[in-house]
Amino acid sequence: MKNNEFILDQGIWYKGFCNEEEIKRILNPQTPKDYLLQMRANIVTESTRLYRVYLNKAHYFKLWTFEKSFVELHYLSVLDHLSDEDRFRCHDITFGDIFSNDVNGYAEKNMKWGRLIYINESLQFFMKFCNLALLDFKIDIPPKIRFNALRIAIRTIMKTEALDFFLDPRGIVPKDVGERMLQPIKYELQYIAGHEFSHHLCGHLDDSNLSNRAVLSLEGKTYFAKVYNPLQKQEFEADLQSIIKPQYNKTERDRLLFGALLWFTSLELAEVAQNFTCPESGFGYKTHPTAQERYDTLLNNIKFIDKNYNKTIKLIRERFNILKDCLQEDMSVNFEEYEKYGSAYLDVPNTKWRGKELIDRIDY
Repeated sequence: MKNNEFILDQGIWYKGFCNEEEIKRILNPQTPKDYLLQMRANIVTESTRLYRVYLNKAHYFKLWTFEKSFVELHYLSVLDHLSDEDRFRCHDITFGDIFSNDVNGYAEKNMKWGRLIYINESLQFFMKFCNLALLDFKIDIPPKIRFNALRIAIRTIMKTEALDFFLDPRGIVPKDVGERMLQPIKYELQYIAGHEFSHHLCGHLDDSNLSNRAVLSLEGKTYFAKVYNPLQKQEFEADLQSIIKPQYNKTERDRLLFGALLWFTSLELAEVAQNFTCPESGFGYKTHPTAQERYDTLLNNIKFIDKNYNKTIKLIRERFNILKDCLQEDMSVNFEEYEKYGSAYLDVPNTKWRGKELIDRIDY
């Protein structure tokens, strides 16, 4: 058997969603980016649901590559706006999204591959459904739909919602609504990426303050990494520097600030869910100040240049207070709906916001 054939035989589980070059890199990593690719691929192969999703994605998209399916724009947008000096200081950092327990980003110190920063890949789904619940749209969104969207978001962050949205999208939203709910996610993620880069640039990542932490628990397997633990006061500094340190213009800065405030509002709703679960559940809040404290710190120290954002944020907070009360009541009487693994939907089958019911293993 030729050497290449042996390598591909070893990588049989990766064949369905990785190309030959990616498989070689996964089996014999030579760079930090190879290590990141290996971690991502191993997580997919060890999750039945994720494996099905990525097999289907690889079949559906013509120019598919596994590595490029993980978006890097939110990291690159931060780096593109840093000064030459700060960008150079970040040169040796490896970055990328990965499935993890943490709702906040985190930084790893790997003895072989150096410093890496991550954001949870599933946050994009959490943000999507939180935005449907919180934002204003050109059409009225029924309160039931808003709350069901929030329930999907909370179940996603609790890891009880199956991450197969590509196969089973959970409902139908009008095109304008879909575009509006997706629009801020770029800035929410860019803000979190900026926060993690700021920890590095502000000197918060002290090698003497590392802990071996479970960064992902998935289908009976737990992944550990040596993770930095910045002080809580350093979290506030990184929050501010995420917006101040990159050289954004007025429009970009306002969008980043709006994305950050929307993110912390969503995070407050996730904290409500944490109060109904074990503090050791892996949500990661113990390492950070509360979302409300971080929200207030940003709003008290950075002001919108475009004052229209103030009205928008006020309306979001009013809706947040209503949803928070509804979530607390629902979790107190229907907690089993948040615990059981599977899928939740925007509405019942054969309705405007749901469409036809898709049957697992038949329709997808």
